[in-house]
Amino acid sequence: MKLASKKIVLTNGSSELGKELLSILLSQGALVVVGDVTPEEIPNHANLQKYKIDPSKPDQIERLIESAIETLDKIDVFIINSEELTFAEDDKENWNQLKHLFQTNSLGPIFAIQKLTNLISVGLHIISVSSNVSIYPTPGYGLYGSSKLAFDYFWDSYRKQIGKSFQFSRVLADVPSNSKPNQLAKKVVQSILRPKRSRYESWKLWFQVLFLRFLPFSQFFRSFYYGFRLKEEKRKKNSPSHSALTTEV
Repeated sequence: MKLASKKIVLTNGSSELGKELLSILLSQGALVVVGDVTPEEIPNHANLQKYKIDPSKPDQIERLIESAIETLDKIDVFIINSEELTFAEDDKENWNQLKHLFQTNSLGPIFAIQKLTNLISVGLHIISVSSNVSIYPTPGYGLYGSSKLAFDYFWDSYRKQIGKSFQFSRVLADVPSNSKPNQLAKKVVQSILRPKRSRYESWKLWFQVLFLRFLPFSQFFRSFYYGFRLKEEKRKKNSPSHSALTTEV
């Protein structure tokens, strides 16, 4: 199955991954609708329709899906790329930020899947992209990981519940500091062309996940490494030089 004339909806097209994906999809003739907080940052294209939406708000997700069906006539693939990543903020008592995080990373995507599968009877392919830090407890990523795990639990349960009428593919990305948007975009495209339950950004990431799964004691060293990273990050934030720089800015 080729990308030409394939009808695709993508959220967060202005992200680094989103731009790489759009470059590939549009160059190969796909018809794409994008929902984004800043659609003006995405270059115009004859095969591209852009909508300004906040993926944490259900009415705007609903508007994106209905507008996409009206524009494209149908949706072949829906790519969930919108997420909010937080690091070293687990101890902050900020209710609004916490609510927005869970709305963006779990409630919004869950609502999108419910809306899609209720509107479209058969043939839809839903692809989710997320970081591997949500698989295992990771110091510094507690809020992000918990919000993604809530969505992942729904994803796995609903996929089994709904049967074979729809296809679900998950693409697992490396941690943000190691992830390569171009490489990750190619994996997403592979999932469009050859649907598979899960794919990893790289073979190294696949091996890492496999290693941790079969050698659970190695998770101790992983937690130790991320704990050290977290302490270093907090030390930098609390250093006089960082405080002075923040004040100047």
